[in-house]
Amino acid sequence: MRCRLIDRITQLEAGHHIEGVKRLSAAEGYLEDHFPRFPIMPGVLMLETMYQAGYWLVRKTEDFAHSMVTLKEARNVKFSGFVKPGQDLVVHADIKKQDGPCTTLMARGEVDGKTVVSARLVVEAFELADRHPNRAASRDYLMRKLRGQFERVMVGAPENPPHSGLSMRWLWVDRFVEFVRGERSVAIKNVSLTEEPLSDYVPGFPVLPASLIVEGLAWTGGILANDQRGFLERTVLAKVNKAVFHRPALPGDQLRYCAVLEGIESEGAFIRGTSHVGDELQAEVDLFLAHLGDRFDEVEGDLIDPADMLATLRLFGLYDVGRTSSGEPLDVAKKLLDGERQAQAAAEAGT
Repeated sequence: MRCRLIDRITQLEAGHHIEGVKRLSAAEGYLEDHFPRFPIMPGVLMLETMYQAGYWLVRKTEDFAHSMVTLKEARNVKFSGFVKPGQDLVVHADIKKQDGPCTTLMARGEVDGKTVVSARLVVEAFELADRHPNRAASRDYLMRKLRGQFERVMVGAPENPPHSGLSMRWLWVDRFVEFVRGERSVAIKNVSLTEEPLSDYVPGFPVLPASLIVEGLAWTGGILANDQRGFLERTVLAKVNKAVFHRPALPGDQLRYCAVLEGIESEGAFIRGTSHVGDELQAEVDLFLAHLGDRFDEVEGDLIDPADMLATLRLFGLYDVGRTSSGEPLDVAKKLLDGERQAQAAAEAGT
């Protein structure tokens, strides 16, 4: 997946407003993971689509004056609906305030006229040479590429060449290094230049999209919350109360995600997350993960097969490092073990 999510800009008034469209294709590879039994656009990509709309609005407003326009803060991000394959996400962003290099935008996304996501975003414009002087020579290349991208998105032309056939696994941590049931979890994510979302995201200055850092922390905290409830809940990201990004995540960086379970109730779980590169604070995120319960008739059964979930947790090394609050090795939730047994029995019956 190339992380360019606006298919076409349909309205643009420099200094004021932008509207753009993203059509969710069933062929987008990450839908195989998110969620296998109920494929929908990840909430963080809905956030990313709103940011990208605001990004182009700021670019056009300042006539491409700066080489970098990055997401600095996202606050009060609310997810109130789903985007399914074949549907259009129509995003709007309005400039509310400009304070030096920072622009505050109010953004929302709609499906069939119904708001499914909204947020307050702050983007910051700056020069590569000021913060990353070793990459200053990339400026001219970066600006040429960005102007080409803008011309294509204005008319709805695909990226050249089109990237059909490329897919991306929706796994945003590499492994757990600490896990205390009901308290905290720590995972690492290595940023690699070979990762598809970095391609052409900021040409000449590859960075991991900030929205995917939110997703990595949602994974880290979501598994913590789901483990606490025996993996009996169907859990989705419902709100990003605050996300602040202090520096970009660059190829070669190792992000250390720490999630603290601040509270859990019938409606969902509250997660406080941080991301560090070495000793440097990279991001701070406050999340609310909702338990769907019976509130959505369109969602039936588990979002992820329990046997597949157990295999993924083992892949992450959860049971290698996981402990209870008293220091005992982590046991596997009954639901996941039952799912594994059922899958094995079905496989044997099939043979």
